[in-house]
Parts: sequence; C-alpha cells; structure tokens
Amino acid sequence: MSNKKQEKENKIKEEKIMSVLARNKRQLTYIYSSDSFLGKKVLGYVQAVKKPVEIIDISKTKLSDTAWVEIAEELNMSFEDIFNTEMVTDDNKQDFDNKDWIKMVQKNPALLHHPIAINAKDIMLVSNRAEILKLFEVDSAGLEKSFYDEEPVTSSTTKGEKFI
Repeated sequence: MSNKKQEKENKIKEEKIMSVLARNKRQLTYIYSSDSFLGKKVLGYVQAVKKPVEIIDISKTKLSDTAWVEIAEELNMSFEDIFNTEMVTDDNKQDFDNKDWIKMVQKNPALLHHPIAINAKDIMLVSNRAEILKLFEVDSAGLEKSFYDEEPVTSSTTKGEKFI
C-alpha cells in the first residue's frame, strides 16, 4: 500500500474516532427540541437552506451520552450552560454531574431551550433566529440600507467572513 493511501485511510479513521456527530461542510446538523419555542422557530430558517440538513428532534430521537459530551466539549460549555436550568426544581442542581444532566434531558427534552447547529468544524448554541445565518455565511450588511435611498446589497460582499 502506498504511503499516500495509508495516510488517507488513517485520516479517515481519526475523523471517525474524533467525532460521533456527522461533520460535513456540505451538510448542516440541527439538534433541537420540538418542545422549545425557539427550536421550532429556528427550524423554519434551517428548512429553507439549500444545503442538505440532518434534523434531530431530541423529543423523538435520543442522542447518545457520548454525543452530548462531545457537544459540550465542542461548545466549551458546561451542561448547566447548555440546558435551561430554570426548569429544574431540584435545589441540588449545582451538584449534578454530566450523567445527571444527560439523564435529565433524555427524560425532559424541553431542557434544551437553545438549538444546536453544526456545520463541518463550526458548532453553535443558537440563541436567536438570525444567529443561524452565521453558519450559512450570509452577509446581512445590505439590510441596513433604506429602499428609498439606494438598493440594498443582497449578495455576499465579503469572502470568508461569517457575521450578521
């Protein structure tokens, strides 16, 4: 076997080991709870995208513990920051470990108030509907222009930047 072919196979194996979640720049993975108002609203934006989308409603499809841990690590956030802790009535919630939080979201998917969007190496906890546009490289600079003064720019005017 040639060195290049071996290197390619090793890279593929490493990518499979490194990520439980699908990571493809041509596909968006959208994780939400249909019990979440925000999750349902952002879903409309996601469904309007022209690229393939993997939609995971955790109310219907449970994520593995490993996937949840990977999400928290990639977001560089604790589960207390990812889930809506105001819904938890237990006074000892500050003592919960990862397993406790994962069990709780498996039983009560509404804890995931903010949906999660993944595109290739980018991952974000979506806190508002417009924020999802960052993953699609939408340049909204033209929205500041008035229709009365001049025509708004509706195409991207920057390369490689992801902002709203």
